[in-house]
Amino acid sequence: MSSQLDHGLWPTAAQDVRVQDGNLVWTSPANSGDGAQQQVRLDEVLFTLPAANARAGSIIVCLKEHDGAEKQTPPQPPFQLVALRTDEALPDQLLGDGRGRIEKLPDHLRSSNANEVHVVVSTGSGLGLAGGFWEEVLRPVLALVGEALGEEEASRPSDVVVTEDAHSVRRFAHALGERRRGGDGSAKSATVILLSGDGGVVDMLNGGSSRDGSSNDSSSNDSSSPAAPIVALLPLGTGNALFHSLHKPVASSSSSPSAGSGPSPLVLALRTLFLGAPASLPAFRASFSPGAHVVSYVPTKADGKGGSMLTAGGDDADLARKDAAVESLYGAIVASYGFHASIVHESDTPEYRVHGSKRFGMVAQDLLRESHPYRARLSVRRPKPLSASDAPPPQQQQQPLEDFSSATHAYILATLVSNLERTFTISPASAPLDNRLRFVHFGAVGGQRTMEVMMKAYDGGAHVGMAWEDGDGPQRVAYEEVDELRVEVHEDDARWRKFCVDGTIVEVPRGGHMVVEKARAGLLRVLVDPRVLPQR
Repeated sequence: MSSQLDHGLWPTAAQDVRVQDGNLVWTSPANSGDGAQQQVRLDEVLFTLPAANARAGSIIVCLKEHDGAEKQTPPQPPFQLVALRTDEALPDQLLGDGRGRIEKLPDHLRSSNANEVHVVVSTGSGLGLAGGFWEEVLRPVLALVGEALGEEEASRPSDVVVTEDAHSVRRFAHALGERRRGGDGSAKSATVILLSGDGGVVDMLNGGSSRDGSSNDSSSNDSSSPAAPIVALLPLGTGNALFHSLHKPVASSSSSPSAGSGPSPLVLALRTLFLGAPASLPAFRASFSPGAHVVSYVPTKADGKGGSMLTAGGDDADLARKDAAVESLYGAIVASYGFHASIVHESDTPEYRVHGSKRFGMVAQDLLRESHPYRARLSVRRPKPLSASDAPPPQQQQQPLEDFSSATHAYILATLVSNLERTFTISPASAPLDNRLRFVHFGAVGGQRTMEVMMKAYDGGAHVGMAWEDGDGPQRVAYEEVDELRVEVHEDDARWRKFCVDGTIVEVPRGGHMVVEKARAGLLRVLVDPRVLPQR
């Protein structure tokens, strides 16, 4: 191995490598005289590799993260890669809790004539860290893995897409989908590494999928077509709901009670990228009545490169509303009406975006203070009952739509995931990949009670089962599995006629509606930790 690799990651020689109190401890030869030790938390270890050009030995790759590094003097990068080279046998504890050994380049990361590997860097997501993470972490790690395994060419991505505006990912997904549907033999299998938030997944679903994706459609299950693209999630957005939900069962794993609170989301993401397995991503389809349109706010200043200026917080640019007609959208996370949809919409308006990251709390407080009762007709279609043998009954007429008696509501939400944020559990019964659409609802109960319900969701989903009495009689938080959700809006003011689908806002006319049902399988695949795959 060269003394310093061309990607800038320099493995440090290490000796006396051991695990102690939840930490990986070692001594560098240069410091061996004074016995100085160095360490990282075991939860910061990504994986191990065979050392290149050596019969024995290993490389241990770690990721350290520094909160508030940009505020230091001088400012420091928030990420620090650590690569150790040792000729010693590795401690057994090093190869557990998701820390595996990479002996060969995974097929999904192998660029070849049959497979494309794309990296999408969403510069406007979250705190704007995606570009730095690509340059300082992902690019060097890909190169290091390729060199260690003797597969430098195969480890190089087919291309890197750096977003220029809010539509870059969807344009990329559309082009990828067109090639796959072209039928000219040019379609390949594809892996898309998304350095973004949940919006990147939504754009991949809606930019790359055909318009007919209902659960009853089988036309796209053509065995001659390449498998659905694989999406690898690197959570650099704000909520990262899909990532946290898919990794929830393994997020708290830790080798020692003293080792900390478990691996960080980015550590988990990099482990999954190199050691994970693809699985079909559950998705739903939200259909809207005629006259529906997507509401968005776009920068009005050009950046001089053919795009528009949009900062990470989105609050430095002049914004103008832009509407686009829509009939349906795919989602993988949430479809909502009421309090949740209003927070998402109003926090994106120019009036609130000038407040940066504080805007979400400001919007929530203003909405709670106003405590609007959302007028709508709510209907759900429940799943067919299981037969005595616990198997689905023979094909029969589906269950009827059932109306809720209440005419006003505070919170209507359907979801395929457990968490909307790392610590906000909206659907505690949801498990990764279970493909069950669950529904959360409560009526117009006032701002104080609404806040109490929301805070209980931060307590592991304790809002489920809440019940109380008020002046209108018994109230409760409804929570159940559904096959279909239908919301028909009866509001005069357009402010209260907004739906949210995975962060995209759709406005409908008075009397307009949204219908949510599961989409057919196979629109996208997603890389997951093998430990969350369904047991066969």
